[in-house]
Amino acid sequence: MNLDSPELAELWRLARETMEGGGRSAFSFRVEDERTATALGELLRKPIAHPARRQISLARLDEHVRAHGSTLPEVLESVHGKPIGMASAEEASTADAVLKFALREHGLLNEPWTAEWIEHVRRYGKIPQPALPMIANQAAAVLARLSRAPRRWTTRFALAGNDLDDGRPLTRVVGKALQLAGTDWERSGVLPDAYGNPVLTSQGYLTLNDSLAAREVTVVRSPRLLESGVPGPLVVLPNGLTPQAKHHLDGKTVRCHHDFTPEGVRVTNEVLAWTGGSAWRMSAADYREAVATLIARGVELPTLNTRPEPASWDPDLAGTMATTGLIVTEEHVLPSLL
Repeated sequence: MNLDSPELAELWRLARETMEGGGRSAFSFRVEDERTATALGELLRKPIAHPARRQISLARLDEHVRAHGSTLPEVLESVHGKPIGMASAEEASTADAVLKFALREHGLLNEPWTAEWIEHVRRYGKIPQPALPMIANQAAAVLARLSRAPRRWTTRFALAGNDLDDGRPLTRVVGKALQLAGTDWERSGVLPDAYGNPVLTSQGYLTLNDSLAAREVTVVRSPRLLESGVPGPLVVLPNGLTPQAKHHLDGKTVRCHHDFTPEGVRVTNEVLAWTGGSAWRMSAADYREAVATLIARGVELPTLNTRPEPASWDPDLAGTMATTGLIVTEEHVLPSLL
């Protein structure tokens, strides 16, 4: 379409006036006749009635202009023969005001991370000036929801639709705020999606929209334990502490059992750190007893080739495993867990 058409001249004049004025994110535009309605409809890609008055968001207008292969500042410079008349110092002042206003509206302005976040977004956020008011308000709304306690699990899509997909401006600025606040998406209770990687439990597979009824649970690695009737309720984590698992273990009283392997020690450390739970039959003494019993029964145990990390629940376990040099899995000790 012809963005330089006479019918859109007043639209571009008002857009420039609003941008250069700072502080406002939208303006009112009068659609006087059919030709203006047609031109505006082509730009916005929807039917426009006339006569009518429409509220035009700078952020949305920029999005529509980009769909036609340009940006709002570029169009205004082309139409009027001069760039947007806002000095860099004035831009910085306007950006600061917009970001502070959004934070204040959502009760976040006095958080300890906000000053550094405002400077980062202004300097490195790569957000076009017309889009800043909308994105600042979205970001503040998301951050206000994530700052509540206790943690309320949700997904990026539930928070802001596709605007929180990887690479989007909103994702960058919210992620930076979480980092400055000393947290991240998962610790704030945000899952990549509601249905991916469901958690196997005694109730069956659970997703974000399900709840684990039991308050006290046993976390294990092997589905064989569920099949064999190990006392539960059980949460089975063959792939470690996934985001869905973190959701379902939140607020539970947890005891954890895993393989006597480097991976088993690592996952148990993670589970206990997340839940404040306790290890179950995972001490150095349990390991020595299992090895002795299995060897006496003629079981061939795999070789342990890597020293485990220190176990948070037993300072002797890693050294005992490294010295013994044998792997013991949950399947190996299944009879003793029943």
